[in-house]
Amino acid sequence: MQIHPRNTPQLAAFGVKSLPRVRKVDSNPLRAHLLGLSRMADNGRGFLALPVMRVITIQLIILFFCIIFEAEVTATILSAVPTVDVEPVINGRSNVVCGAEEFVCGNTTRCIERIKHCDGIKHCDDGEDEDGCADAHGSLDSLVKAIKEHGELKDVIFDKSLDNCSLGENVPPFCECRFYTFLFCENHNLTSVPKGIGNSITKLALTNTSLRSLPAGAFSEYKGLKIIHIEGNVIRVLSPGPFSEMSNVTFLQLMKNQIEIIEPGAFKGLDNLRWLLLQNNHLKKLNMSVLEDIQSIEVLDLTDNRLTQLGTFPPLDKLFWLGLGNNRIERIAKSTFRELASLEVLILKENVIEEIEETAFSSLETLLELNDISHNRLKYLKPKLFYKLRNLNKLNLEFNLITSLPMGIFRGLDVLKSLDLQGLDIHNIDIQMFHPLTELKFIYFKKFLYCSYAPYVRICTPKTDGLSSTEHLLVFPALRMSVWFVALMTCAGNTLVLSWRVLSRKEDKVLSLFIKNLAFADLLMGIYLVAIGSQDLSFRDSYNKYAHAWMTSNACNACGILAMVSSEVSVLILSLITIERHRCIRTNVRVITVSGARFCLAIVWIIGFTLALIPIFKWSEEKGFYSSNGLCFPLHIDDAYNLGYQYSAFIFFGINFTAVMLIISLYASMFYTIKRDRESARPVILKKHEDTVLAFRFFFIVLTDSLCWIPIVIIKLLALAGVTISHNLYACVVVFILPINSALNPVLYTIAAPTELRRKIERWLQRAFIWLQRFDCIIKSSVSNSSSLTRTVTTQETRYIPTSSGGELELCITAI
Repeated sequence: MQIHPRNTPQLAAFGVKSLPRVRKVDSNPLRAHLLGLSRMADNGRGFLALPVMRVITIQLIILFFCIIFEAEVTATILSAVPTVDVEPVINGRSNVVCGAEEFVCGNTTRCIERIKHCDGIKHCDDGEDEDGCADAHGSLDSLVKAIKEHGELKDVIFDKSLDNCSLGENVPPFCECRFYTFLFCENHNLTSVPKGIGNSITKLALTNTSLRSLPAGAFSEYKGLKIIHIEGNVIRVLSPGPFSEMSNVTFLQLMKNQIEIIEPGAFKGLDNLRWLLLQNNHLKKLNMSVLEDIQSIEVLDLTDNRLTQLGTFPPLDKLFWLGLGNNRIERIAKSTFRELASLEVLILKENVIEEIEETAFSSLETLLELNDISHNRLKYLKPKLFYKLRNLNKLNLEFNLITSLPMGIFRGLDVLKSLDLQGLDIHNIDIQMFHPLTELKFIYFKKFLYCSYAPYVRICTPKTDGLSSTEHLLVFPALRMSVWFVALMTCAGNTLVLSWRVLSRKEDKVLSLFIKNLAFADLLMGIYLVAIGSQDLSFRDSYNKYAHAWMTSNACNACGILAMVSSEVSVLILSLITIERHRCIRTNVRVITVSGARFCLAIVWIIGFTLALIPIFKWSEEKGFYSSNGLCFPLHIDDAYNLGYQYSAFIFFGINFTAVMLIISLYASMFYTIKRDRESARPVILKKHEDTVLAFRFFFIVLTDSLCWIPIVIIKLLALAGVTISHNLYACVVVFILPINSALNPVLYTIAAPTELRRKIERWLQRAFIWLQRFDCIIKSSVSNSSSLTRTVTTQETRYIPTSSGGELELCITAI
């Protein structure tokens, strides 16, 4: 039987030795051009014979352009910052002028940056930077003031339960007497107000009993009552007259009683009533005439009812607190609050309000807190809705359906201290929108990105998006160091590969052309990371001051385009290499020529640039596609439905994930084909070893693609499904997972592959080892000869032994 020589240099490209001669002619010969890799020869000139200066020159040119690029970007951003029209902060007590990102330390002349306020560390001499860190503006101040003015309310609100009683023996057995004149009756089958207790009682609480009505004169024998607390009963209708001649009552609580109707005259006789609490009832409509009998009312709480519409409130000159939250109110008319001239706190949260007329709040000039209009169905706000609220210090608009705000919506809010816009996607957000709010101390947004539009506000929430904070472009120290490590590794590896492939004449031309383009695409990712690291250094400790200018700049768009082109071209070239290798194995012929490869690569680069540039033209007049975060890369993980999320999903799901699945399936097919075709063409003893080597090489090629794109695809799917993605995970994706292909491709396709470059590196390492051995031998000989403690004769012998690669290994033998 004839011996068939099986010379397969392509197998060597995967680290598998050539097949041995066997006494069998293979009926299905292994393809001569396995994987389309280079036919490597080891008899050429050494690397030292190559023009090394050309390699160094190429690297220096690339580094020079990187430095120039970073200098231009930094200059562009820093020059753009002064165009932001933000007035300096002036301290009224000391007239100290501070910068836009600085605030005065109390009465001193010292200014400190915003990032140092409320960080748990005292930077001012007297710790003023840690004062006022809690947002207590508005309702809390008003409540505390009311409780202080009316001392008898403290006993109910804070429940000072003392057992001392002065009501004598008239206390019913099912009731408790507390705080001398306070009668507390709970969880008893009462059907009427207890009688015969005495005139000395001042406070009566009937909770969780069986009261079904309060007839006229129900409390007539207790003229001294100041506080009436009726809770947890089944009073459907509040009839006229139950509180007639009860002029001493200042606090009336009728909560959780299932009240559906309040008839006119129900509150007649409560001439000095200050607090009326009607929470958690079933009121669907309120006859405003019933409020005309309580002209002294100060606090009116109608929270948690079923009110659908409101009439015009009667003149209540002392009313400062009005709670209408958690009802079913659909509309606020311009006349609803027209007569409430003293109102300080208005609560409208958790209704279904769809419209507020433009002058609905125009008469509420004393209003301190519009707390709040949150959790409603407002889609838009009239431009002058808050125009006359010059005393307002807290405004809450969170979680409405608002997608844009009129540019002058906050004009006139000269003393506003707290603004809550959480849950709002403000598509037209602009830095000038918040310019009138010169006294603003607290601002709350849905996205950290929006904080860049209010750089002068002391405390902005959220404080980070996982990537950046108000202080740093890269929020975590580990990120700042890692981005440089990954960037330098990516730039160095791909520059080395690109230089070698350009200078080498022994590499396979088609494959070398693919690898050169792949290296250049991956190098763009390294340059992108260098750009981000450089900007982080430029903005250190004051990022929010420059954030808006940076993210809206052409430089940020350029960085985003650079990263997008790099990732898309890289994944497309990897797919092209995989397809070409697979077809070589299947057809046993060179499938693509050099000119064909150039044409394919030109198409790939055109596709890459097209995919990166489409968002620039598509959303040119809106907030930029690449401006969703300070890293200028549109992953859309923190906000899955941000501008252009459909396009981002198409890129990552439709292109990248499909390409990865294609690569995985083709490499699996290649491994199966190679393993099947050579099973009968080698000794059994080599079978396991060669399969293992080939499997490992295929595994690592597939693994890098999978580690890059599959986690990103999974995370994006979770984000689109509404799952909250950890900020820390988002940072890891951008800095570590996304560039992993760019960093490892040089190793997989050139440095670790059995190419001429790898053999040169092995020879360098071997020579370095020989020189180290020789140097160590010389050092030991010198130490031995100079020793004065031992009188010996030292001889040295140098021997050379051949190595498996054809070289010689120098051994130094010292004899004493």
